[in-house]
Amino acid sequence: MNLFRTTLAAAAVLVFAAAGCSDSADSGSDSGSGAQDATTEAPLPTGAPSTEASGPESPRTADDTGGAITIPQLPVGGGAEDTSVEEQCVNVSWLQPDLLRDNDVRVTDVDLDRPGAFTLGGRCGESPGCASFRFTSGADTCSVAVTARGNGGHATLTFKGQVVCAAGKDASCRDLPTRVNPGTVPLTQPDSPSTETTATPTG
Repeated sequence: MNLFRTTLAAAAVLVFAAAGCSDSADSGSDSGSGAQDATTEAPLPTGAPSTEASGPESPRTADDTGGAITIPQLPVGGGAEDTSVEEQCVNVSWLQPDLLRDNDVRVTDVDLDRPGAFTLGGRCGESPGCASFRFTSGADTCSVAVTARGNGGHATLTFKGQVVCAAGKDASCRDLPTRVNPGTVPLTQPDSPSTETTATPTG
């Protein structure tokens, strides 16, 4: 009888001990879950992705690419071979050879200050025509044929041009227009109408 009670008491102790262990495990599990729930990662920022600047690019200079520079009035001079006739041949020469040492200059326009006084034509004599002529260190003279439309009057020719700077050498010719001494070419009408006549052959 005593043995039975002793065994029953021991069994009861084991049951209570097992129950206590189970409660402790459950409590630990719950606390661990709670800690995990409480620990959350901060959300990542959702701002727009950074972009490169989209402003205009810095302009490239003629030092990089080469460029054309306008010369409003070329440094030229000259005149007609014979001003006593209506049909005249005007020779035009470049007057500043140092400016052509590294650059060529192309004629872009020929202006007459009194359009009604003369009519402009093409080339004449032995020199090439001035229209679109390129002045270089080895070619500094061109020609313009003109026809006087009156007597005793005067007019002036001026020439506009453009210098093309080679890539990498623009710095040497960028200030060229400031070094130009503008020139003009005077024109003079004959004092009186031409009296020349063509002889009529006789039989």
